[in-house]
Amino acid sequence: MAKSEVIDVRVSRRVLWVGAEAYPLHNIARATTIRIEPDRMAAVGRFLKSLLILAILTVAAVAVIGRVDWPSGSGQDALRGVVVFAVVMVAVFAAQLLKVLMTRTYYALVIETSGTPRAVLVSTDAREVGGLVLGIMDAISNPHAEFRTQIINYNSTHIGDKINQIGGIGNVGKRVGS
Repeated sequence: MAKSEVIDVRVSRRVLWVGAEAYPLHNIARATTIRIEPDRMAAVGRFLKSLLILAILTVAAVAVIGRVDWPSGSGQDALRGVVVFAVVMVAVFAAQLLKVLMTRTYYALVIETSGTPRAVLVSTDAREVGGLVLGIMDAISNPHAEFRTQIINYNSTHIGDKINQIGGIGNVGKRVGS
């Protein structure tokens, strides 16, 4: 979620505007903030599990290399190859771990209408998003309330079909023309 854009968020004439999207305030049932954070503990677990498997495979490879009758110098070359492979794999595992550990925590403003809840914007500032929730709820209960602010939005715009399927047996996905 690295791409960002500055968008206007405002309430004017009983309509919430988030960028170019309009939400009439009387249609909003709930506004809330959700925290989106990477699963850092799972990443550490995957890293340690990968290191353990790599260590077992490296020890096994070294044991096999030690038992095979190699021509002059070939055993050392094979051993060097195993060590280089192990070091490269540790670097790859560490890079994957660092990528997750360095990922920011994001906060989404979720608006619920009579339909599905929708994350209308995503920011790195929890106070900013929380303030928007308060402003929106105030505007719902106070017909004269208006506000305007600009926020750096990390929510990626999605154009086209988006299917969110959870659970089920024998799912066929999206069918066109059925």
